[in-house]
Amino acid sequence: MKIYVSVDMEGIGGIVLPDQLRKGEFFYQEGRQLLTNEVNAIVDALLEAGATDIVVKDAHATGFNFVPELLRPGATYLMGGTPIPNRFAGLDSTFDGAFLIGYHGMAGARRAVRDHTFSSASFQYVKLNGREVGEIALDSHLIGVHGVPVLLVTGDDAACREAKEELEGVAVYETKQAAGRHAALLKAPQQVRQEMREAVRAALAGRGGCKPRVIPGPYELEIRYTSTDMADGKYCDGVRSERLDGQSVLHRDDDLVRLLARAL
Repeated sequence: MKIYVSVDMEGIGGIVLPDQLRKGEFFYQEGRQLLTNEVNAIVDALLEAGATDIVVKDAHATGFNFVPELLRPGATYLMGGTPIPNRFAGLDSTFDGAFLIGYHGMAGARRAVRDHTFSSASFQYVKLNGREVGEIALDSHLIGVHGVPVLLVTGDDAACREAKEELEGVAVYETKQAAGRHAALLKAPQQVRQEMREAVRAALAGRGGCKPRVIPGPYELEIRYTSTDMADGKYCDGVRSERLDGQSVLHRDDDLVRLLARAL
């Protein structure tokens, strides 16, 4: 059994503040430890379930947030900056499923810890074919083009609701209940790691009900930037890219991977 695991940081158990997420901030090393411990719990559960090939991608910010020395043997770890066309390096059609661990709600989600879509500094929202989407939907598509279904999504309650809306048959595990953008009712991280093992087993047992998520094209991706100068920097030819207003640009393409690589 081959499983690909993409790991963000905002939805990890015990994480709620920006200082836990950013390199150089006071609580960042604590955040890295929480992240790495949760990754290890996932890997342990997959090995116990009989997984023979596990790839774990560090999908947060720089892509270098795991503490390498503390990572559990038995998996391969993808770390470092990986652009959209290579976002899930090592993934192919031979994988039986994928997990999205520690994910978060899309930009503008109400009562969601660190809600954003790819960049809280740059994007107010992202719309695909007229519908607002977040990283759960877009990453599931990038995985789905390989014919691989997402089996498990973990994060706060907003992320879990979003996953259920986007993905047929997916299992979810709630690490916290959001009380605001930087506030949540937290489970103890040790409890999260214990319960995560059961969530992994349940997701694998139910994988027959999951299908690869592929969003049909052609595609229009609207991005509303946080300031006009960001939109000013985008070349708009009126065909593949069109300026809608001071802060919004609409990008078009028949290939979503190529579109995301150009627009994000």
